[in-house]
Amino acid sequence: MRSLRTTLHVAFREAEKNIIIISSPSPGVGKSFVAINLAAVLADAGKKVLLIDGDLRRGCLNKPLGVNREQGLSEFIFGAIKLDVAIHKIPAANFDFMATGTTPPHPSELLLHETFGIFLDNISKRYDHVIIDSPPILAVTDAGIIGLIANATLMVFRTGQHSMHELEQSTKRLLQAGVDIKGIIFNDAPETSSVYRYGKYFYQYSYQKSG
Repeated sequence: MRSLRTTLHVAFREAEKNIIIISSPSPGVGKSFVAINLAAVLADAGKKVLLIDGDLRRGCLNKPLGVNREQGLSEFIFGAIKLDVAIHKIPAANFDFMATGTTPPHPSELLLHETFGIFLDNISKRYDHVIIDSPPILAVTDAGIIGLIANATLMVFRTGQHSMHELEQSTKRLLQAGVDIKGIIFNDAPETSSVYRYGKYFYQYSYQKSG
């Protein structure tokens, strides 16, 4: 994570935006783990960081951070709450956090709402880094929508859990959406081996409310 922090520091020197998207081909590869820990190491370096759970369907970053899911991003975009209600301070990690809020009827359409783009443009001026944990790429189109607003999209793969076809399709889908992939993070890579095996991986991704 510290190595990634250094790489991002160099990449952001001349960047106009400071929004980072963390995505993955499918669920269960450690994407949210990477998002939380990246926010923590950036904050530890003295950066002002906002972490946003952008998975409006099944986001659960609020659980390890001890925050309720309700009163978050979806409510703010709808205009039901003010920004200071939606953003929570996480003292133990020294960064701010915005949960997903309640699951909207059409998450992708909500992310296409003009208010979301304006919000990210404005909030990025108040922080050194804005990190968004987005839904998996192959499950829904949300990652492509959010990625167009950001200047750095990072893909998280889990060693041994993806077929080569899955890796190719997830990358192709983002590129077709016009998203520039800045880097790939291999999670759970064995330290003693340089050989990666790709197996079949089946997954489901659907609407599901969580507390």
